[in-house]
Amino acid sequence: MERTIGLVTLIAVLVAAFALTGSTEPTTLRLTWWGNQTRNDQTIEVIELFEKKNPGYKIKPEYTSWSGYWDRMAAQAAGSNLADIMQQDFKYITQYAESGQIIPLDPYVNKGLNLKDVEDTFIEPGKINGKLYGVNLGANTYVFAYDPAMFAKANVNEPNPDWTWEEYLDTCKKLRKGLKMFADNELGFATNNISGLEHYVRQRGQQIFDPSGKKLGFDPKLFVEFYKMDLDLTKDKVFAPPEVRLEVTSVENNLLVTKKAAMSSVWTNQIVAFNNAAQRPLKMALFPKDKKQVKEGTYLKPSMFFSITKDCKNRNAAVKFIDFFINDVEVNKILKAERGVPISSKVRAAMASELDETGKAMFEIIDLAGKHSSAIDPPPPAAFKQVIDVLNDVHYKMLYKVITLDQGAKEFFDRSNKILAEAL
Repeated sequence: MERTIGLVTLIAVLVAAFALTGSTEPTTLRLTWWGNQTRNDQTIEVIELFEKKNPGYKIKPEYTSWSGYWDRMAAQAAGSNLADIMQQDFKYITQYAESGQIIPLDPYVNKGLNLKDVEDTFIEPGKINGKLYGVNLGANTYVFAYDPAMFAKANVNEPNPDWTWEEYLDTCKKLRKGLKMFADNELGFATNNISGLEHYVRQRGQQIFDPSGKKLGFDPKLFVEFYKMDLDLTKDKVFAPPEVRLEVTSVENNLLVTKKAAMSSVWTNQIVAFNNAAQRPLKMALFPKDKKQVKEGTYLKPSMFFSITKDCKNRNAAVKFIDFFINDVEVNKILKAERGVPISSKVRAAMASELDETGKAMFEIIDLAGKHSSAIDPPPPAAFKQVIDVLNDVHYKMLYKVITLDQGAKEFFDRSNKILAEAL
């Protein structure tokens, strides 16, 4: 009997000891993002640092390219299977907030999510109807990346902040003549990209979407003016033909990276990946000004957000990771502003003396853009992606000469306005 009691006691002691030494399951969060290989590697390194500094937490990474990201998110949302923390974009955040797929973060502000060192200008873009749905991961703007060595070889002056569309067109033609290669990867005419057109429209004091969200908000004549530049330079072989453009699916095979073009339109945070892929120093320039402009077309944009989804079961843990991501100096040294210039003033100050040349260039172009920009337009309506799909379809019809420029403008407006009017 005594031996039996002793054995039972021993087993109880061993079970208790095992419980104290780590039998508890870790708190696991799913984190999803889009990005290139540079971003993927950096984010995984940050995850490993978080897990090291916070024993008992596990982050499961899920990532893909931009081209497949939103279809994947839509499928997960339909199945109530979104990741706990979702990388979110300014263009789509309204859609996800209004559909209830992401939650307001206001209850956590300065109660787990420290935003005391963040200026309001960085916080406001993440708000929908007065509530905070996304934590801004960095300041960003749309620019040209270009190869200064190619400009020098062609004996062409590098862009300055006050250059005009006329000077841009002249620069492209000179680059083509001097280099016998394409001048630009696609001046914002890229697949699934509306930023070039948006810049042009904003310069004339208009915006892509009407404030109602039920129709487009600009004069069709601006569509014709903008895409005439594209079609004319494509015809003259200054821009790449459509079949070549369709082959560009990543940073790694971008024509600027592969030395088949001297320029490419990019978001500033992408310059890290472009430099890494190109293996040579690239520079950045603001988009051209318009002689008829009534305001600056450039604007400072949140590069992306982190949002917490309705499917997240441990929201405090998700907040803990987001706070770590934006406020930890060591994290931001790993990220090297690849997602944009950090929003925390303390982090920016700590990083200033340790930036590499690419980082300095990014901080400088954001400062320059701030002096040549106007306020960002409101987030686009939920049907934004469908409008982008229409633009892409119409654009390539024009490039392949299936329809004329005027027919393209009419088709784009007719189809887009129908989509916007019928959207819920």
